[in-house]
Amino acid sequence: MQIFRYTRDHQKEWDRFVRESNNGNLFHYRKFLTYHIGRTFNDHSLIIKKKNRIIALFPAAERTIDGEKVLHSHPGASYGGFVTGVLGYGDADRILEIFESYCRTRQFRRIFFVPTPVLYFKHYDETLEYALLWRQFATIETYISSFIELSGTAEDLLNRINKRKRRYIRNLPENPDLRLEWNKNYDEYYPILVRNKAKHGVQPTHSLEELKKLDQLFPGQLNLLMCYYQNKPIGGTLNFTANDRVVIIFYNMVDDSHPELQPASLQIWETMRWAHSAGFRFLDFGVSQLPLAENPLTPSKSLILFKEHFGSRNMIRKAMEKRL
Repeated sequence: MQIFRYTRDHQKEWDRFVRESNNGNLFHYRKFLTYHIGRTFNDHSLIIKKKNRIIALFPAAERTIDGEKVLHSHPGASYGGFVTGVLGYGDADRILEIFESYCRTRQFRRIFFVPTPVLYFKHYDETLEYALLWRQFATIETYISSFIELSGTAEDLLNRINKRKRRYIRNLPENPDLRLEWNKNYDEYYPILVRNKAKHGVQPTHSLEELKKLDQLFPGQLNLLMCYYQNKPIGGTLNFTANDRVVIIFYNMVDDSHPELQPASLQIWETMRWAHSAGFRFLDFGVSQLPLAENPLTPSKSLILFKEHFGSRNMIRKAMEKRL
C-alpha cells in the first residue's frame, strides 16, 4: 500500500471512488469540500492505494489547536472519516498502520474525525471500526441522532406517526390558505432559518450564498420545501440528498406566527412522502442537543420526542480521536 496527500490532479479518481465506495456520500466529494465562501481550510486529505488502485480516502484538514498540530476531519463537512469499499480485516489494519505512520512522520500530535454512520453504508460492515478501536482510537464525543426508515407503503409511513400529528396531516387539504411547495426560494427561506438559529444562540452552518452555490454545484441534491399561509412563507425544510440511500433533513425551520397550523409537522410529513416515493431508504433526522447547556452534548428531550412522533429511531453519532 501507498499513502499520499491529495492534490487537484487526483480530483476525478477521488470522486469516482467516492461514488463507487461503500460509505461515500455528498460530504466527501471534492466540490463539497471546496465550495465554502469566505472560509478557507488547509486541506490535508489523504489517498491510500493498494497495487496502484485506491482502497481508502481520508478527507481532512491540517489545523493548530491549543498549540498542537492536528489532522482534523474536514471542518467543511458533516461527516468525514475513512471512505472505503467493503474491507477485509487485514486491509483495514494495514490502512491504519500506514495512516498512523504517515501522521507521525509529519509530526501530527492528534487525529480527530467524525466517521460516517453505518446508516449510509451500502453493505453493513464494521471491520474498520473494530480495527480503529483495537488501535486505541477513542470515541470522545457522542450525540443522539434520529432517523426515519422509509420501508413499506406511504400509508404505513403515515400510520407510524403520532395520532395527533396524523390529524394535522389529514386536515391539510381542507385549508385553502395553507400550502406546501417544492421550489428554490432561498431568499424567502433564509430569514426564517436565521431567526430560528438565533433563538438557540447559534448561526446557520451555511450562508445564503453558500446554499445557492451548493444548489448549483449539486443539481437535484438540495431540495427546498416551503410552507405558505395566505401566500406568506411561514416555514421551510431544506433536504440534502447524501447518497442513493439517505436524505438528510438538514434544516427544518418555521416562523412562530402560526403554531396552530403545525407547519413543522406538515413539512416533515411531506419530506417523508417525497423521499419514500423517490426510493430512498432512510431520512437522517439529525442530532438533538442543547448547544447552550453547560455540556453542549446534553440531549434535547423535547426535540427527540418530536422526532419520535414521526416514527423515528435513534442512533449514535460519534467523533473519534487518537493522540500520537
